[in-house]
Order: sequence, then C-alpha cells, then structure tokens
Amino acid sequence: MRSLSCRLSLVVPLLLVTWESPSLQASAPEVRGTWLTTTNEDHIRTGANTAAVMRDLRNIGLNAVYVETWKNGYTNFPSSVLKSTIGTTDRNPTIGTSRDLVQETLIQAHRNGMSYYGWFEYGAMTEYVGAGGNPSNPLSTYMKNRGWLLQNQAGQYADATNGGFAFMNVAVPEVRQFVIDMTLEAVNRYDFDGIQFDDHMAWPVNFGFDATTIGLYTSQTGNAAPTSPTNTQFSAWRQQQVTAFAAQLYTAVKAARPELKVSISPSITSFSTAQYNANWPLWESQNLFDEFAIQMYRDNISSFNSIVNAQVNPFRPDDLDKLIMGLRINPAASATPYADLQQMIERARTEGAAGHNLWYSAGVRDLYGSQLTAFYDVAGQGQAQNPMFPADWRTAPLVGAQSLVAPEQWTVDVPAAGRYRIVARLGSATNSPWTEIAAVELVAGSRTFAVPGARQVELLVDRRTPTSFLGDFNGDLAVDGADFILWQQAFAAPLGGSAVGDANRDGRVDALDLLAWRFNQGGVWPPLASATATTPEPSGIFLAVFAGGLLAMRRRRLALGP
Repeated sequence: MRSLSCRLSLVVPLLLVTWESPSLQASAPEVRGTWLTTTNEDHIRTGANTAAVMRDLRNIGLNAVYVETWKNGYTNFPSSVLKSTIGTTDRNPTIGTSRDLVQETLIQAHRNGMSYYGWFEYGAMTEYVGAGGNPSNPLSTYMKNRGWLLQNQAGQYADATNGGFAFMNVAVPEVRQFVIDMTLEAVNRYDFDGIQFDDHMAWPVNFGFDATTIGLYTSQTGNAAPTSPTNTQFSAWRQQQVTAFAAQLYTAVKAARPELKVSISPSITSFSTAQYNANWPLWESQNLFDEFAIQMYRDNISSFNSIVNAQVNPFRPDDLDKLIMGLRINPAASATPYADLQQMIERARTEGAAGHNLWYSAGVRDLYGSQLTAFYDVAGQGQAQNPMFPADWRTAPLVGAQSLVAPEQWTVDVPAAGRYRIVARLGSATNSPWTEIAAVELVAGSRTFAVPGARQVELLVDRRTPTSFLGDFNGDLAVDGADFILWQQAFAAPLGGSAVGDANRDGRVDALDLLAWRFNQGGVWPPLASATATTPEPSGIFLAVFAGGLLAMRRRRLALGP
C-alpha cells in the first residue's frame, strides 16, 4: 500500500470532534430508529435541512435512520438500471433530477454516528394513482405496456384495498430482476449499513386477474383460472411468488455485500399474509431477512398490547434479536399520545425485542423531540449502541486541518489503519453541501490530501467489502497499472453502473473514477503491515490541477442540496 509522502509543517490545528466512548455508556443496547421521507415536512426533501435534522435526531438519542431511496417510480440516487429501462430521467423531478439525495443523507447520518438503511419504500409498486387511477409515470407505462402490472377483477390497477398503488407482478422474472438490479446498484455504490423493503414487497389479495398472472398461474399449477381473490390455491400460489422474490432478493444482496443488514418492514400478521400475500413469519423461519421492523401501528396502548403477542411469537425463543417494533407517532392531526408511545417502547424492551423504530422523523423531532430527549437521557446515560452492529461501527469523523500555505492541502491524523471515505464541503457558500471525493485505504499516521475548493474535509470509516470503487477494476485485490489500462480502455463509455472502470458506479467511466485509482494506486488488500511508503504520492501539482478539474466537473454535473 502506498503512503502519502507530502507532509506540511504549517497547518491549521486539527479540529476535534467530541464523541462518546462506548465504555462510558450506561444505556442498554437497542435499536432506536426512524424513517425519513420526502413527503410532508422538509426534513430531507430539498436538502436545506438535512444536516440539522440528522444532528437533531442523534442528539435526541437515535442510532439508526431509514431513508427514502426508491419511491413512486423514481430512485433518489443516480440509477443507470432505471434510466436504461424507462429511457428517461431516473430521479423524481419534484426533488431534483440531478440530485443524489442518498449520498447527501448518507454522509450526514454517518457524520453523526448513526446507522443508515437505504429504504426501498415502494418495493414492487410503481406509482400512487388512487382507486381506479391510471398508472402513467415512465416506469408504470413501461410495465403496463408489457402486461406486467397487476389488475383486479374489474381490470383496475389500483383500488381501496391496495391503498391506491399500482403493483408490478413479481411472478414475472424480468420484474424481479429489475428490482434486484436496481437495489444492487445502490448496494454496490454506497456505504450502506443496511437496506430495507417495506410492506410493499407484496401481492394485494384482490389483484392478479390480469392476463399475465392468469397465464402464469394456470400453466404452472394446472388449475383453472380463479373466480375469487380469496381462492385458497390462488392465494397459496401468490404467496409462493412473493416468498420466492424475497429469497432471490435477499440472496443477491448478501452475495454482493455479506456484511449488509437486509431488513423488511411488513404489516402485522395475519393481515400481511391474508391481505398482501406476504407471509413474513415463514420468511423469518427460513432466515430470509436479518431484521424485521413490524409495523405495529396503533394510536393507543390498549390496542397496541392486543397485537403484541402475535407479532412476537414467530421470533420466540431464539430470534428476538431480529425483531424491531415499528411504533406510530404521526400523523400529527391524530398523533399517538406521548404517554402511550413511551409505554409501547417499554413493552418492546420487556418483550426482549432488539429495539423500536418510530414512524416518522417529524414525530420524533418536531412533535415529541423534548419528551424523547428526556426519556433517552443521552446527557446522563450516553447513546445506546445499535445491537445490529459492533461497537464503534460508525465512529466519529476524522476532521482535516487546512494548510495555511497551500489551502488545497488537508492533513488528517488517522488513528488506525483501515478504509475511509474522503468527504468534503465544496464551494464558497457557508451552506455548501458535503460530497464523497474518494474511498481510500490508509495506514495509521498523519495523512495529507489535495482537495482544492473544499471548505471542510473529513474522513468517515468505510464498511464496504468490494474493492472496485477503490480503483481495483480487475478484482485482483491490488490497484496498479493493469487497472489504469482498464479504466483508459473504458473511458467516456456510458456502459452502466457495473461497467469496468466505473469506481463510483454512476453509470459512466470518467475522470472521477481515475481519482479513486490515483488515491489508492499501489494498494494491496488486505493491507500489508509493512506497506508504508512503498509507492510515491502523486505530485501536489498534479493533484491540485486534477482535483480542480474534478471540482468543475462536479459543479456542472451535480445539483446537490446542503
């Protein structure tokens, strides 16, 4: 592995971040999470409040966030899979067609020490259309033209029983592969701690009377076409299709990122099985998911207590560490009273669940922020460790010090060898956004980087297992000249997010990917203990010119929120 040889003696003193030592924590480990959505309150929708919201959630006492990643037929990240499928923009115009909301929120969550789950909320759904509505967004149109959207007996794509949403047919192999490929694109690109699918990994009970479904059902089972949505054999077949899809997705994600937590947030049983053909107790018994955040949404403690046993029983006696109780706060107009909410949290603890997730961030921060702050008592008891991950999984950011004589140079003291993400605030505006510059393998010691145009530079620990994003394009666990040749051959070719040479997986091979190679050139995995100073650092002049060009490219290509 190379060592950075450019050392500057005159630098701004290193900034310090106060971070609590796990040894001082008195709070018992438990998941304390919430979901963040672009709907309603602007917690992440424009990006203007993202940093403040993440900081506030951490200060209240949370340790996990589940952030909207896939919604209404669009991704909140650059997706060559979606774009190549529908032939138009991959991101929702209402939040910005060039924004990477996932990167924005991921950096802020990790800067605040919280675990981050990419929340693929829409699962198998393409669009909200309302009862009797006509699906019309680009993805819905693509699926509808191929007969891959579910219909009820009246020929409708949505009704009151499925919430007014259009669902893709997960019995169709191409549909499954589309969702899996889109998911893997994000999994391979971002330093997620986990991903989560919602209660929309499902097949609503009234649906499946379209020609595609009837053809598949009759040919696979030999049965006659059903005449009732509650036909026992038809329900069993649809449940099998959903379970097969769940298994295929889980297997694919774990193959790509074995350390990643794969979570599901279904409705309560038996409603989930009867109304959505999503038999999650079966999934639990088959070890298909690492975490189950059951939506136990009730607005009073009496109603909540009446459903607890049925949700807990599938996890007894040995799998309670997979169970997270999803608790309802919002909507604000009919919010769960705080006293009832606190009793629900206490019941989750009594049952031995791994923790609780609160629906949703507006209730946590804006409605019950002061009450939850007092209840969690971070000031007196410390932050609770997330039991889904080892202690210190997301450590404090390492804050860079800027050189007084060469402002593009930033020095960071690295306490332990490992993989880190270089993140920076680029631009002169006081509210300029953070962005990921590169991922690097470093040995311990003082390290200096050239990041022209940065207002702040930090290192965040990187937990990803693949190495292609480090510049190891040929997968031989070394970053060397062979990888540069591969990058050069693929340069400027828009070949998709999995293209050789596409280190940042943005669907193109360009100078941004070469930066990953330059930072890590000479690296070997696993890092060698004696690798210090084995490869010279590229000259400061080269990095300044090169990174300056990259900054200009980023400004042209990205419209990032704060």
